[in-house]
Amino acid sequence: MSKRRNRTFIKVLVFLPYLILLFLLQSTVFTRVTVLGMKPLILPIAVVGMSLFKGRITGGVFGLFSGMLMDLAYNQPTVEFTLILTITGIFFGVLSETVLVQGFPSFLLCSALQLVICSACEVLVLSVLAGAPVAALLGTAVSQCLGSIIFAVPFYYVSRFLNRVV
Repeated sequence: MSKRRNRTFIKVLVFLPYLILLFLLQSTVFTRVTVLGMKPLILPIAVVGMSLFKGRITGGVFGLFSGMLMDLAYNQPTVEFTLILTITGIFFGVLSETVLVQGFPSFLLCSALQLVICSACEVLVLSVLAGAPVAALLGTAVSQCLGSIIFAVPFYYVSRFLNRVV
């Protein structure tokens, strides 16, 4: 039991500063940087990395805290990202433990799917709650997905490195 506690403690010591750094980047730097006219999302891509390389439990917990921080960063009144990132963290973790190979093609595919899910939920929430036109929101969602997927390349290497360290 002591080895398990030590592993958990080491994971927390490594992943907590990583998560805080990502939150600071998402809420400060990436609110000013635009790619294709949109602000990129990096926390959902990081959740995919944790899920694919560390499994469903670490992916779900990392997704939970990433979602809470992302809701804070975007000043969301709902728990939209908390639910989405937790569920997808668990889902991609299960896929990596059963079907997917832990390589770049799988990471890129899951990152793209994660961004599409996040954007689709944002479109749904904004169209239902704010009454925004869906056609305009879809164009924005596509631009945000394309602008964010660029960051999958560096996050693949960071996630792979963290997997080897822990």
